Amino acid sequence: MGFLISFNRKMYLTNYVNQLETRINDITTQKLNLTDTITQLASQISDIGNTDSPAVKKLEARKVELENFEKQLDLRMQKYQTQLQAANTELQSADQMLEQNLQRSFSYKAG
Repeated sequence: MGFLISFNRKMYLTNYVNQLETRINDITTQKLNLTDTITQLASQISDIGNTDSPAVKKLEARKVELENFEKQLDLRMQKYQTQLQAANTELQSADQMLEQNLQRSFSYKAG
């Protein structure tokens, strides 16, 4: 692979890694907010106390809904983390290729 191709590959992979890290950070933020909301719902449910109350049933249904969404976020985060690991491995390979191309391009042999 030539120097420019290696350089472009490295830039593409760096951008892709940054996008994945941003997605993971966004999911982490969503999960923190979701955990806070679920905790508040659990607190409201325990404050009401009457498990047969329509309000409690509505809160419990919302809590289950949010917990399921949290599981979906976990799966999405795992997917992005797997992609991030693969991209980082490929980025290391691109770095090595770029270094080899630089050495070949700028090495002078006297003789």
